[in-house]
Amino acid sequence: MERHETINSGRSYSLGEEYESIKNCAAKFLEKYQDDSDVIAFNDTDKSVKFTSERLIPTRSTQRPHVMLLFSNPHPRSIQQGMFLSANTRGRESSFWPAMRDAGWFELPEPKPGPEVLRDLFLHAKYKSPFELSFYCYYAFPTDYPEQIPKIFGKGFFNRVIECEAKAEFKETVEQTNIEAIVTYNKGIFNHVAREKIDKYIALLNRGEIVRGHVGDPGKDIPIFLTYPTGWRYHSKYKYLRTCNLEKIKEAIRKDLNLAGKGEN
Repeated sequence: MERHETINSGRSYSLGEEYESIKNCAAKFLEKYQDDSDVIAFNDTDKSVKFTSERLIPTRSTQRPHVMLLFSNPHPRSIQQGMFLSANTRGRESSFWPAMRDAGWFELPEPKPGPEVLRDLFLHAKYKSPFELSFYCYYAFPTDYPEQIPKIFGKGFFNRVIECEAKAEFKETVEQTNIEAIVTYNKGIFNHVAREKIDKYIALLNRGEIVRGHVGDPGKDIPIFLTYPTGWRYHSKYKYLRTCNLEKIKEAIRKDLNLAGKGEN
């Protein structure tokens, strides 16, 4: 597999006495990827696991407000393709891209650009948008579903190592990259990082409401918005509902940052 060092990065965990149990659990959930050492590889000698994570922070500043698109964790398929939210194994485009495009978050150069085009476009901030966008995974470890991470590592290791690491890196990234707003697609992540908590939110979104909270210490509030999951299709008008919600979030951020009425770069 071609390496994409500018987005994909190698990580590792030293597992110690928990090595065998974690390795066995990983085999159940990551069987499809066990032969791809660029996704995940266990080392029996030093009892560690190496894996690839992903993070996209633009390499150049456009002077536009910096907004973080916050996801739960990398999907192995995206790791293999070298770009967030890559098409699935059947070549089906992630609904994330047309939804964000139709809501006016950015323009794309073609109807269904491949991972190489998307990576270059967003890494170098070549798109027209009111914002400069970063793509960030709260947890670094790749799985098909985020709830598989504590099942693989066990609650002890997850809370002691993975959770602490995620919290520290998220805080550091938000501060160092001057994030001015955050949009997340996962209720669990929203409840994890926002001071406000939400339970049943889909009904709120379906009624046209916005779900928002705040990240950071009081006095240094950063707004965080919760939108539909990227794969949500559980309504006859799901495309319309998702686009409308993303449009409202975009305009709320523009209003917060006094960008209403200003052009896009």
